[in-house]
Amino acid sequence: MNPFGMRKVDIKGQNVVNKGLARIVRIARLMASTWPIAVLGLMCAFPCSAEQYRSKLLLNPQTSLTESARVSISELEAGFKSLSSAYAKASVGSQLARHFVQQGDYEKAIEYYQSALQADALAPLVALELRRELAEIYLLDRQPRQARLVLEPLVLEPQVRQPRGPVNTLTDASLVLTQARIQFALGEYLPVADTLEYFMQIAPLLQAATVPLYQQVVALAYGIQDFALCSRASKLLLEHDPANPEYWSQMVSLQLKQQDTAAALQYLMLARRQGLLRDEANGLLLSSLYVLQGNPFAGAQQLQQEMEQGIVAASGEHYKRLFEYWWQAREQGAALSALALAAQRTGEAPLYLFWAQTLMQQSRWPEMQQALLQLCQKPVAVEYLSRANLLLGISRYELDQPELAFQAFASATLTGGANTQAGHWLRKLEAEGVNGSLPARPSGPCQPRQPSS
Repeated sequence: MNPFGMRKVDIKGQNVVNKGLARIVRIARLMASTWPIAVLGLMCAFPCSAEQYRSKLLLNPQTSLTESARVSISELEAGFKSLSSAYAKASVGSQLARHFVQQGDYEKAIEYYQSALQADALAPLVALELRRELAEIYLLDRQPRQARLVLEPLVLEPQVRQPRGPVNTLTDASLVLTQARIQFALGEYLPVADTLEYFMQIAPLLQAATVPLYQQVVALAYGIQDFALCSRASKLLLEHDPANPEYWSQMVSLQLKQQDTAAALQYLMLARRQGLLRDEANGLLLSSLYVLQGNPFAGAQQLQQEMEQGIVAASGEHYKRLFEYWWQAREQGAALSALALAAQRTGEAPLYLFWAQTLMQQSRWPEMQQALLQLCQKPVAVEYLSRANLLLGISRYELDQPELAFQAFASATLTGGANTQAGHWLRKLEAEGVNGSLPARPSGPCQPRQPSS
């Protein structure tokens, strides 16, 4: 799993989050446009070609390097080492570095970033941005220690709040996050928490341009299991864009991680009132949260409504869950209806047997017999066969079918589970004058399933 990714929260077997909690922005502002600097450098380096680059870049400012100057990359590389102007070398080197980042050639990108920085001719803020970009490239290239060395002269320790280099760089929030990512990559989780807290203190106003920064905070905080900090950043993202279902899903998931089911329920209810998160997984989750909050009646109502509306599939497994909720709510009528549908759709013997036993407790003999005959339409697993024949015999006895009852009880004695009870019933029938032969193998509608070879 991506080290910055979000795990899915599981509530009674249901995956809550389908997409994961946060996306990682690998290189924030990595491709920031600095074409004017590059153009000046090119004009200084190659006067005879100045007009060529002016026409390609200045007249088409929206055109990317890959589209408009692809043929010129090799020319730039060939002439780079012969540049005498430190400013030109820094400018052209930075652009070549960014080009090779786009191409995924990190080795070359690192080489040109280093050359641009070594020229020591750029304005402090531009050089700072290049250092941050180089650190990001080292992280992408799985070299976190090299990334740390790049930022070492500039890093402000969060505990000290004083710069160790010539520039107070941690007013740049994106650089703070780069430092946090380096710490995370090195397994320094406690310092990551301190760095992220510092980011939250100096963080810029949340707007479209800074959303990626806060998304990184969410991912990193989740990665170190600081769910409280993760929730704070996620809440800001949600307030900024309340129509984004992913943010609602994140908040629900984070509340569950903190075992705050009440808050998770509130966020999920608010999202659904806005028409969001109206899918099966969240429908199941909502009903589960009601139950976890001690309100199985509301959970059952919610789940039944979701199934009637087609949001949650009317499957046997979901009817089993609906039965459990109605049963916990002590609504036996609704529970029995759900149980019947669960048994019929899954074909599971334990459900049929519980259904039949519940009907027996209510003296609903015809329905009890019918439930057992439905079960026995197919061969029954041996571990349930004795119980099935016993219950079938009881229903037939109560329906004044003593001979058929004797047959069922006799079959029940041949397999383990209810043979002792079946024997009592046989003696009762014999005392009432009902006799019959004991078969060597089960007879009647309930037959054993043959073991698979």
